[in-house]
Amino acid sequence: MKVGIVGCAHMHVESYIRCLKELGVPLTGVYDHHLEAGQDCAKRHDLPFVVSLEQLLAGCDTVVICSENKYHKEQAVAAANHGCHVIVEKPMALTVAEADEMITAAEANQVTLLVCHPVRFAPTMQELKVAVEEGQLGEIYAINASNHGKIPGGWFVEKELSGGGAIVDHTIHIADLVHWLFNLEIESVSANGVTAVSDIPTEDSGLLHVRFKTGEVLSLDTSWNRPEHYPVWGDAVLEIISEKGRTVVDGFGRKAELFQSGDNANQWVYYETDMDMAMFKVFKQVIEEDLPSPVDGKAGRFTIEMFQLAYEAINQQKRIEV
Repeated sequence: MKVGIVGCAHMHVESYIRCLKELGVPLTGVYDHHLEAGQDCAKRHDLPFVVSLEQLLAGCDTVVICSENKYHKEQAVAAANHGCHVIVEKPMALTVAEADEMITAAEANQVTLLVCHPVRFAPTMQELKVAVEEGQLGEIYAINASNHGKIPGGWFVEKELSGGGAIVDHTIHIADLVHWLFNLEIESVSANGVTAVSDIPTEDSGLLHVRFKTGEVLSLDTSWNRPEHYPVWGDAVLEIISEKGRTVVDGFGRKAELFQSGDNANQWVYYETDMDMAMFKVFKQVIEEDLPSPVDGKAGRFTIEMFQLAYEAINQQKRIEV
């Protein structure tokens, strides 16, 4: 496994490079169409900077794509057509149609497509998965969820590059969790999205109501409504109402709070397994041993379907049926 980094726009590139290095995975270089950003990233991590995507693909067998959302599909398809395995930051694409193109390209070229949905690798969510599979919750009736955070700024608030605002960025994690945990399929979505706590050009607050084909319902608060000096992650909470009671799990719930002087006075220190590292350990094994993708294109596609339907509901001001 030899990995090339495609794009440095998403902040997760820093963690992903760290994980790959700690796992002993050879990194062949960094490419970014923003030359200065790519050169800076390469320098920070003592990696070669590569001036073209084609040159990068020629020297690796796997890519990690952390570019702006707009470019994921184009870069993933190019990598797959070159015979490279693809690890792509969420969202894997901006539309279901783009996701389908990526899935088709990976299948046609017999390469593995892996989508970075790290929250499912959090120890709390892994334990919840076991409980669900053992039947400890019984029948699921409803899920009340939230994924809060602070406004990331930059290209995240430029719709042309990101595809939207908080609804794109934070619907995805909860959507992936409910699909992975409960194998739910969407029946309909209603949603509201507003710019309530800032003056950015996209929505900073969102609320979704999702009905699933087997009768369950999901209420999701997907908002960038935390103040500037709040820790980056607000939460990733599932409150599950089921046959056997109420279960509340936060993917970021096990932590110590650190208070100190300075701008970042309040920090959260996680003392369990790093979810990014847990994810990349699995991804490394999958690629090296030619195993099925645990977070494949269909999983990524589901999350896109949810936020795409949410935007349709907002634009048409009505509930959208699948």
